[in-house]
Amino acid sequence: MSVALNPFLFFRRNLARTLPTTFVIVIAVVLVASVVSIVHSVDLTVYTLYGYNRYLTGLTPRNSLAVPDRDVAAVERLPDLGPLFPAHSYSTLVKTIFGKMPLPVFGLDAAGRATMMERCGVRLVSGRMPAEGEPEAVISDDVARNLGVRIGGVLFDPDSPDSYAPVPIRLVGLLRGPVWLGLTSKSLVDAHSPFSYTGYLAFSRVPGDMEQRRLDAEIARAVNPGATRVWKYSGLVAETRSALSNLYLILNLVIGIIVFAISFVCGLLSNIYFTQRLPEVATLSAIGYPRSQLLRRALADTCLLCALGWSLGVGATVLLLAVVRSIYLSPRGLLLNALDPHAISFTLPLPIAITAFAFVTIALRLATLDPVSIIERRG
Repeated sequence: MSVALNPFLFFRRNLARTLPTTFVIVIAVVLVASVVSIVHSVDLTVYTLYGYNRYLTGLTPRNSLAVPDRDVAAVERLPDLGPLFPAHSYSTLVKTIFGKMPLPVFGLDAAGRATMMERCGVRLVSGRMPAEGEPEAVISDDVARNLGVRIGGVLFDPDSPDSYAPVPIRLVGLLRGPVWLGLTSKSLVDAHSPFSYTGYLAFSRVPGDMEQRRLDAEIARAVNPGATRVWKYSGLVAETRSALSNLYLILNLVIGIIVFAISFVCGLLSNIYFTQRLPEVATLSAIGYPRSQLLRRALADTCLLCALGWSLGVGATVLLLAVVRSIYLSPRGLLLNALDPHAISFTLPLPIAITAFAFVTIALRLATLDPVSIIERRG
């Protein structure tokens, strides 16, 4: 490519003109990506809070305190069923950016607790597991920070509106893994809460996502839906998408408005800068450069500008969200993904729209360009 048509030439000689446009693109990318990341943290929180459902199928009774024996027997006959554990549980309310949500603390026997931790990829990182029948529990470390409870502190209390149990239950260990989990002993709940319902946690015979989804379907067909509710991961996904559909609709509208406004502004800036360079463009046209080459150079200038602004914007977004997460959210047990691919993908229309808008405006100016009159005025 000729030096005169090199897209880096204008950048090297006119930093004062290119930096404002780059800064506008950076701010736009940060704005869009930050908003999407914060909204997407709702999904992240739901799938972390109830992500254990990916590794098991839950059964709870309807209008009774226990799952009917005939439904339990039907489930036990399924070929893909592995471990099946009765669960008698408490629950606590976890603070999220969109309000409080219940987190079950499963009351299981020792084998059930071990199986659930293994299937969910959760491990004990501090303290110890609860002793059988003792008023003790373990929860994920993020949940402990969220609730402001440390090892040795009271997790459930008879006077608590959010974390009720008939007797004080102390936190004796912290868990860590891809999902949040709370565990205590079933015998404890049996002894103190005989009138709360008992459900079941069913695990596939062979660990794996496909195997568990197949067991979900088998259990749903085997039980009476009027007497037993089946908690499936697909149901969690469907409910989450349904609940957030309007929120994402509004988000898409806002992002569309932002993309249009920023594209319009950057297109105008590109047009202004191109107007300031008309003598240069007219000279190149007069000495023999075809307008198609000049248009390609203008397009290359804009693409380079957008690529630079988008890259800097993504980097600034990741840095900003990482700081916000470490200073404000993580100490409170709130979730945010600083490097969210979903949020970054939402920023891609920005450079595309800006380039298209600038291309159209510059192409229109070139179509009516009269290099002779411009050079005469300059002379």
